[in-house]
Amino acid sequence: MIVVITDRRLCDDLPDRVAAIARVPGVAFQVREKDLDGAALLALARAVIARAGAAPVWINDRVDVAVLAGAHGVHLPEAGLPIAAARALAPGLAIGCSRHSADAARVAAEDGADLVQLGPIFATPGKPAIGSAPFAARLPRGTLVAVGGITGPDEARAAIRAGADAVAVIRAAWTSADPAAAIATIAAAIR
Repeated sequence: MIVVITDRRLCDDLPDRVAAIARVPGVAFQVREKDLDGAALLALARAVIARAGAAPVWINDRVDVAVLAGAHGVHLPEAGLPIAAARALAPGLAIGCSRHSADAARVAAEDGADLVQLGPIFATPGKPAIGSAPFAARLPRGTLVAVGGITGPDEARAAIRAGADAVAVIRAAWTSADPAAAIATIAAAIR
């Protein structure tokens, strides 16, 4: 699986790119637009869901928006709501979360997270890398997703070899001249 995390500041045609990328098997989307207020985030979430076809869509940090938009799940930041609280508010939603250490990832899985993003595995413009060592320990449940600095097939393969179940990307989707081809290349690399 490839989790494609949105960043509308990197392109001016995000919904069209979502539609193109959604044709790649094994793709999910995470709507993460931290600067949007609730109404604008809800509108964007609905637009992404409408263009995503059968691909699951997760909403970052907003259980209310995830429920109202009809999303597959909500993705909680490390300093966000506890997993149990999100599950109580929306028992039908899948719960994902971000963590920055192997121990925190393990605890999140034990607490019931369906998906745990761990990283950044590679350095990103805003964060130093934690490296691939934390992926050696398998989670007791859920999907372990490597995130951070995965810009192409080489980084994606390295993350999977290190023990991740899936990868998350941002720039590869929103800055490529052919986003579907870029994501398909990464998908082929991790199969």
